[in-house]
Amino acid sequence: MTTIRDVAKLAGVSPSTASRVLHDSDMISEATKKKVRQAMKELDYSPNYLAQNLANKSNNMIGIVLPVRHDQPALSNNPFFMQIIQGIVTVCNQRNYMVSLATGQTDEELIKNLTTLSKQGRINKFIFVYSKENDPVFDYVQKRTEAETIVVGSPYAKVTKRARYVNNDNVQAGKDLTNYLLKRGYQEVAYVYSNLSEVVQEDRYMGYKDALKAKAEHLLCLESSDQTELVANFLETNPEVDAFVACDDMTAIFLQQILTRLGLAANAYGLAGFNNSLIGQLVHPSLTSVEIHPYELGMEAAKLLTQATTKNYLLVEHTIIKRDSTK
Repeated sequence: MTTIRDVAKLAGVSPSTASRVLHDSDMISEATKKKVRQAMKELDYSPNYLAQNLANKSNNMIGIVLPVRHDQPALSNNPFFMQIIQGIVTVCNQRNYMVSLATGQTDEELIKNLTTLSKQGRINKFIFVYSKENDPVFDYVQKRTEAETIVVGSPYAKVTKRARYVNNDNVQAGKDLTNYLLKRGYQEVAYVYSNLSEVVQEDRYMGYKDALKAKAEHLLCLESSDQTELVANFLETNPEVDAFVACDDMTAIFLQQILTRLGLAANAYGLAGFNNSLIGQLVHPSLTSVEIHPYELGMEAAKLLTQATTKNYLLVEHTIIKRDSTK
């Protein structure tokens, strides 16, 4: 098996210099880095980061924390998380970090898994790909570990060097999407959510509310595509509603399926969501959506966690993508 000493010998440098190149140290010149990387390529050298962590008691691993889903795994529930993870992994591969996923069906199970990762894997960096008010999992990491933490989303807790965040301006995005519908002639816009304790859903609701100004609010809580009777009752008691802003594309598609089941025409209501997911592009009518760039969110979260910086947060821009579900 090729070792770092073999690489150093071929490159004509010391093993410590080759090791510094491996970790992209600023102390090493670009010429030397190029020479060492060429030697790595010629020898087909792949570093054993786990062994390095154990030997040096250092850390080249990042834990990705997925939200608790009592009914179904987060990854199968929403493709948004997979895109964030892809962005995180891209940067980690570039910077020689490994990643480990942490999830669970309950808060207690997830905390147990995080404890194992922290103790056995010596992970002291975590990226939460969600943000939820009064989250016992986030509180545990902050109070019971020394881990640096990045939150993808708007943190409800105080932002510090140990707890930073990457986000969109979801209040502004909610306002922009609601105004988009109003400017296209829709008169009464409803907001569809699944869980307002999730900060991103609450932020988008606040933007929706801000855009309405003096207009009446219409709120519909929708957790699955099985709630046909609930939607039918909502439409009966709110006949003036002619458009919906959904908290995300999956919720919008749940509503779209129910409206079809109720025998309503595809263009009976305006409908728009968030995340610009692939499934939203494939349904009929295709879904107008806000592109929030989850891949970039993941990349920026990983960059913020793996480089020396004084930044505590970073915002990624959003864009409205018009499709057939709105005028």
